[in-house]
Amino acid sequence: MTFNVLLALWVVLFTRVSARRLSAETDSCNATAATWNYDECETGLYDYTGGFIGGSTGSMSPALATVLPSTGASNALDAAVQRPAAGAGGSAATAESGTLGFATGGAQDIENFRENIDSGYLPLPTDLTYEGLVKDYEFDTTSNTTKPCTKLFCPIYSVGLSPDPLLGGGDSTLYMAVGLDSGMQAADFARKQLNLVVVLDVSGSMGESFDQYYYDGASSTSSSGTSGGGGDPEGDTKKKIDVAKEVLSGIVGLLKPEDSLSVVLFSDGACVPKPLGPVHCTDVEALQKQIDSDVVETSGTNFQAGIDAGGAQLTGCTTCMEANASAVENRIIFLTDAQPNAGDDSESGLVARVKALSADGIYTTIIGVGLDFNSQLVEAITKVRGANYFSVHTPGEFKRRLVDEFDFAVTPLVFDLSLRVRVSPPSDGNGESKSSGWQILHVYGSPNTNASQLSSDGTVMKIHTLFPSPKSEEGIKGGVVLLRMQRPSDPSTPLILDATYEDREGNKLSSVRTVDVPVAVLEEGGAEFYQSSGVEKAVALARYTDILQSWLLDEWSSMDPSEPIVIPEYDCTAYLTSCCPVPPSLYGPKPASTGCTLDHWLLPDGCVLPPPGPLWPTLLGRWERRSVPLMVSPQAGASLAEFLPYMKDAEESTGDSGLEQEVKLLKKLISRSGAGADD
Repeated sequence: MTFNVLLALWVVLFTRVSARRLSAETDSCNATAATWNYDECETGLYDYTGGFIGGSTGSMSPALATVLPSTGASNALDAAVQRPAAGAGGSAATAESGTLGFATGGAQDIENFRENIDSGYLPLPTDLTYEGLVKDYEFDTTSNTTKPCTKLFCPIYSVGLSPDPLLGGGDSTLYMAVGLDSGMQAADFARKQLNLVVVLDVSGSMGESFDQYYYDGASSTSSSGTSGGGGDPEGDTKKKIDVAKEVLSGIVGLLKPEDSLSVVLFSDGACVPKPLGPVHCTDVEALQKQIDSDVVETSGTNFQAGIDAGGAQLTGCTTCMEANASAVENRIIFLTDAQPNAGDDSESGLVARVKALSADGIYTTIIGVGLDFNSQLVEAITKVRGANYFSVHTPGEFKRRLVDEFDFAVTPLVFDLSLRVRVSPPSDGNGESKSSGWQILHVYGSPNTNASQLSSDGTVMKIHTLFPSPKSEEGIKGGVVLLRMQRPSDPSTPLILDATYEDREGNKLSSVRTVDVPVAVLEEGGAEFYQSSGVEKAVALARYTDILQSWLLDEWSSMDPSEPIVIPEYDCTAYLTSCCPVPPSLYGPKPASTGCTLDHWLLPDGCVLPPPGPLWPTLLGRWERRSVPLMVSPQAGASLAEFLPYMKDAEESTGDSGLEQEVKLLKKLISRSGAGADD
């Protein structure tokens, strides 16, 4: 028998064996990962005793291992990750020409804040965050000396000098915007292959309609005498669970054949009707119909059970956990109103679970549903590396936010960003740097509190995660972090910033730059000045966030004087003196067991204070949220009326018509106080 004949026989035999193997894998895939079994897992929703029903060890199809890249990917694989495969599709944002930028994790919008005001309710202070607000805007912090970015990440620095709008002049505050630029080409971006677990809250509170608060009672109407009216009428009349199911079905429709998917449900307990398996094994249309027909709201809210069950789907998947981070993303998306009342509902316990998952390379997205979505809990959870959250009020809103930006939202690319102020590059070779006298007083745009994101001497600022973000001629969407700065005693001291960060593979990268600080900015009492439109807009939105959060803190504090809102001890010592030139006694500071309190946050003859991190009022239970009618005291109304012309000027000078929505919101609040607002 000739060699050619033997070779031909071997090829035939190999082809048949391969076909049988592929057939076996396909059959296995169809029998396990493609199965939706709600009836079998439903009993697990009513009891949680440390386990859950269905896929308890992270069950998956054996075929899943054939579609996941292993560790140590080749250059060819790395190159493939950078460019979408033919016909793979992608979000609308990734199809744009030019380069991308970055935006921080944490809050991705302030829709819950806006919807509550529109519906006549008082928002929580945590409903409004700077990092969520700036995602509505684009920021250009470049100047005529800015060089094009050719790296994964390039910080672009721009300084501004801004007098306090409530003081009518006097000392100006020095700010520095950090533009989050990238040299990554939009055409080269493709999200990573996704191992996704979607965890859906099916508790009783999810049966409430979007324009109601579940814990107000079954027949509740808005405390202000309205019944919503701020959003999409179709969304307002739907139950939260129905919109959440539409969001879940929409996410399923965005997945690619090479992705993998699991669905977990939780109430008193948790169950797994859809174990982890490849999307190409799943009848997506049938799955979407089954979700819509089978899933209903049930009983309590055991968020712990949902986290544990969702995490086990990925930690039990060896191939998922060993996959190359440059090519694969392991992520859990929670759809919930975030009002747990069963299991371990402590902040420390829930955050510890999400941190443990993050340490294993499993990252978290939370999609909050409903007007009574509890941002307090979610703010704490999403301070973890790799985490972000959205709030959704109608299916149409979901399509606008997630369909267009889904690929970005599940693809963190920069981790552990650190910005260090130093006098000069290290000269002794040991990497040590000396403080220059420049100091960072406050950070806007990071989900983390000042205590965790700033060093004790104010020379190091840290941010856990950056996600890709669209960039246009107007700038990078949400692409800014703003620093409130303290000048050095010696005006000739250079401002040298050392930025370090990690990419997905754990490579440590850095850049050092001396910031161009005009002499006029270094002088105390200087006139208003901005190096770019981006820093001016960033400052205006920071002032806007500060004054509205101060209003909310005053209103919530007034409801129960026996439960004062406490400033953490680390922020008490020099907080007022560093932020405001008026006598601190004006605010009535008082010591408390764990820090200090203020009699007032917002005063017409005071300053626009930057509240130090999320400060939380007491709710019904630990996380259960009742409605409170929208209130604006005459004192707050007077302060907001004094602030309004500043916001109008910012809209005109930056040329961003989007700021009109903030002007309108201020007018509404001023009108509510009875102070009136000039048009």
